[in-house]
Formats: sequence, structure tokens, C-alpha cells
Amino acid sequence: MRSMNDDEAKRTSPLALWRYAHDYLRAAQGLCHQHRIACRESQAPYHVATEGLGFAIKAFLRARGATMSELDRVIGHSLTEALIRGEAQGLLPIPQRWRAAVAEVAGCCHQDRFVYLVATEPRFLDVQPLVGAGVWILDHIAPDVAAHYVLHLAGAASPSTQEFVSRLRADLRATSGVAVV
Repeated sequence: MRSMNDDEAKRTSPLALWRYAHDYLRAAQGLCHQHRIACRESQAPYHVATEGLGFAIKAFLRARGATMSELDRVIGHSLTEALIRGEAQGLLPIPQRWRAAVAEVAGCCHQDRFVYLVATEPRFLDVQPLVGAGVWILDHIAPDVAAHYVLHLAGAASPSTQEFVSRLRADLRATSGVAVV
């Protein structure tokens, strides 16, 4: 019989956060895939993409030993704070090609909420740079996430760390329109 603590450990594990991040990034991509939505009409795709980025960085920080209460208290929804803390723990900086897009939405991700992105000109949403940055982060942290799972939560029938990394990266490749870099 599994305990509530076992369930909570799995729900807040780096692997769970990695999967939440991947789901959010795919959802953001799906929101913009078939519809051209003006930025002033809906910012849901930006919000969903930033949640994906935040969960990706939190997955890395959890794998490095951060607790969920620490992440909630110190980072909350602040993408800027997550990036600062992630890079301080060894997360590689986001590649230049996505950095401006991430910086733009990071300004909307305050500790306690997402705030409206003010667009100075009429434009359509493009979450692809955010999805690309998120997938890049997930790809780079897959070894940390898999190692944490195998060390702390895996059962006897669980795959090895390397097999787990391969499976996570296969999930990323399946995200339509995004190439793992």
C-alpha cells in the first residue's frame, strides 16, 4: 500500500515537474498551431508557455535538491528568479536565439502571478521561441531528472538512468515542430 508521502514525493519529483513542463509547452504550441491570435486578443499561449519554462527550471532545481516549499516561497511564478537560481546551480544559459523572447515574457512572470504583456504594435502570438527554449532546457536536464528518479523513486522494474534519458528525449522529439538541439 502506497502512502500519501510516496504519492506526494512522486507528484513533486523532478520527473513530474519535467512532465508538467513538457505538457505545458505542447499545450502552448497547440494553442497557436492552427489559429493566428493577436497578442491583444489572448495571452493564454504566452502564459501557458511561461508555466512550461518555469516547471522545466523547477525540475532542474528539484533534481539539485531544492524543496517544493523553497521553490514556491523563493521563486513562485517568477521566471527571472527561476533562471537566476537555475544558472547559479549549473543550468546552462538559454541559447541566444531564444533569449530575447524568454526575457520579454519573464518580465510578465512575477512571483505571485502572470501580468499582461503590453504589445506596442499589433502582432500575432509566436510561442515557438519559448517552446524551443523550454525543450532545450528539458533536453539538457533529462540526465539530472532521470538520475534523481532512479536514485530516489524507481522500483525494481524501472529502466536504467540511460534508458530513462532516452525515453525522455524521445518524448521531446515527438513534440511536433520542435527539434531537440
